[in-house]
Amino acid sequence: MTEVELGRYPQDPKAYVNGKRISIVDGKPQFNPLEQQLIKWLVLVEKEDKMLLLSKYALEYMKFNDWDTFDVTWANSTLCGWLNGEIQFDGDFLNDHFSEDEKKRIIPHAETNDRVFLLSLDETLQYLPSNHERKCLPTAYAVSRLPKTHKYNDGDACIWWIRTISEDDNRYTMIVDKNGMYDRHGFKNNMHGVGVRPALWIRK
Repeated sequence: MTEVELGRYPQDPKAYVNGKRISIVDGKPQFNPLEQQLIKWLVLVEKEDKMLLLSKYALEYMKFNDWDTFDVTWANSTLCGWLNGEIQFDGDFLNDHFSEDEKKRIIPHAETNDRVFLLSLDETLQYLPSNHERKCLPTAYAVSRLPKTHKYNDGDACIWWIRTISEDDNRYTMIVDKNGMYDRHGFKNNMHGVGVRPALWIRK
């Protein structure tokens, strides 16, 4: 599958600006931010004037929604808000990790009208038809953000969210598991330890 690079996001939890966690500025310690590496994207479909991209790796582990409540939809979830710059959580994904020129290339999704989104179940099955294609590794940075109660073995694939709400209970959202199998029942919306793979349409 073709890959492209677009935007930047921390992916190495030990890579600080200037190579140091702390610098001394005017005699005072100053914490340096993490370096941001180029984001690798899989090209799921390519049309005459645009492409659908999915992050190759899970860039974060985040809840689909920050609290356990009924009637959660993709549109009102906190994850949708963070990806599209409507909710700040250590900044937001769209505004903090793409240049102005890159943002101008991002096209709203025809179904959700979001510039950054998660794949739906139908999209996942259409563009990633096999279990092997759906398996996904997290970045080292994403793993570093896991709570200590979550155990992760180096090299393991991760569970990742899709945006389709469970058919059984609207407090749950569908996921792809570590083996690349999709799960229609899914996980509770406020569960931590599920990976985030942003998707977007861009102009060529």
